[in-house]
Amino acid sequence: MNILFLDQKEPVEGKVVKQDDSHILIEGVEKNTSGFRLLTEKGCVFGKYEKFTTLYKEEENGFILSSDGSVYVEPEPMPEPEPEPEPYEPTLEDLQETKVAEMNMAQQGVIAAGVDVVLTDGTTEHFTLGDHDQTSLVGLQSQVAAGEENIPWHTSNEAEHCKFYSNKDMKKITATAMAYVTWHVTYFRDLRIYIRSLESKEDVEKVTYGMDIPEAYQSEPLKAMMAQKS
Repeated sequence: MNILFLDQKEPVEGKVVKQDDSHILIEGVEKNTSGFRLLTEKGCVFGKYEKFTTLYKEEENGFILSSDGSVYVEPEPMPEPEPEPEPYEPTLEDLQETKVAEMNMAQQGVIAAGVDVVLTDGTTEHFTLGDHDQTSLVGLQSQVAAGEENIPWHTSNEAEHCKFYSNKDMKKITATAMAYVTWHVTYFRDLRIYIRSLESKEDVEKVTYGMDIPEAYQSEPLKAMMAQKS
């Protein structure tokens, strides 16, 4: 294709590729920004591109001219991706404290679930031992100590009304309940000490509520209560 740059008298042969209305790629000729015309082989003009006077971008085999004054700008390099954070690996102490919290929840759940009490007539009733129940039972103990009869209290069955219990029955209820709570509080405290003594993550993960605590970590009160049970 014959290209006649406006600052030259003779045309040169090159390749012209229109990229869009404002950009044209010219290959095979020296860089020139004077504007140009395209000529036929006989020298007749068939294309006028006088406004393409801005060097938009240089290419390996040519250059791109723009008619709107635009200039190619290299895009900002993509930022390096942030490295993936290392997966969190809990320390032995982290696992110990997590296990202690887990065992504490288990203890509270077991206590709140309550205990069975065999009454003086041989029947068995179940009593919940949530925080409110435990607080109330302390007050009931004082009524038992005062020798009161017909002491009102409720079982764990929410469908049943409260009812009166004899002094002997309430004494059994409060004694059994308090002993039950004391056992689990004492057991948990010893279990907590044992957990914090463990030296491997694997051993910590094996701990379950109700497991046998090694004798070296049993308190004297726990040993005494275990002896009474056996």
